[in-house]
Amino acid sequence: MTTEQTLKRELLLAFHILDLAGQNSGIAGHLTARRPGGDEFWCHSHGLGFEEVRAADLNCADLDLVRRTGSGRIGPSLAIHAAIYRARPDVACIVHTHDAAAVALTATGEELLPLYQSALLFADDITTHRDYDGVVETAESGRALAAALGPRRALLLANHGTLVAGASIREAVHATIMLAEACRIQIQAMAAAPGRPLHAVDASTARDAKGFLLSPRVLALRWDYYVRRVLAAKPFLATELAALGDG
Repeated sequence: MTTEQTLKRELLLAFHILDLAGQNSGIAGHLTARRPGGDEFWCHSHGLGFEEVRAADLNCADLDLVRRTGSGRIGPSLAIHAAIYRARPDVACIVHTHDAAAVALTATGEELLPLYQSALLFADDITTHRDYDGVVETAESGRALAAALGPRRALLLANHGTLVAGASIREAVHATIMLAEACRIQIQAMAAAPGRPLHAVDASTARDAKGFLLSPRVLALRWDYYVRRVLAAKPFLATELAALGDG
């Protein structure tokens, strides 16, 4: 199997893993993976929800959002992804969803705290972008979000959702799921102890845990678990994966 086949198979799985994890934002979510070589990325056809994506719906576009491969429309909101890929050679995958818990947390004005062990991969690696100005579909707005993200792993987008960048599809997908859980846990903790400080993991422990959580071995175990779950829940994916090459 070629590197390109592997990337497309993982991307297809990623759409459905995120759907199963409750991260489907209807037609408003987007997920892309940088093509080996750096100046193009794979995405799904504009207007589809994550649960609708099939092998034939994968398209390749350049950083000017010109379709190079496939037959679907390239979503204008992917200007965000193009800007981040231009600014961050280390980023191989980007996920944007409208997670309800993340929206709720940003509406309180609070920042994400290191409360949840499995979300410590965000230690010193996330911030909240509060300059939400509506729909993001221009190169200028994409550059603004890329600048807000900076070198970090993730942004909470106030009143909007989440933006996660990863060094691989596996990392970005897992981080998106963990970010949503971390936001839910913080909202629950705040409701259980209104007006009282929350007990967070100390910075040193969080940094040590982050290295472990992002290790290739741990990410591989997490990914394999997600794949087992999604293939059991959506058996049609076996046929779709076969269409992308032997695996």
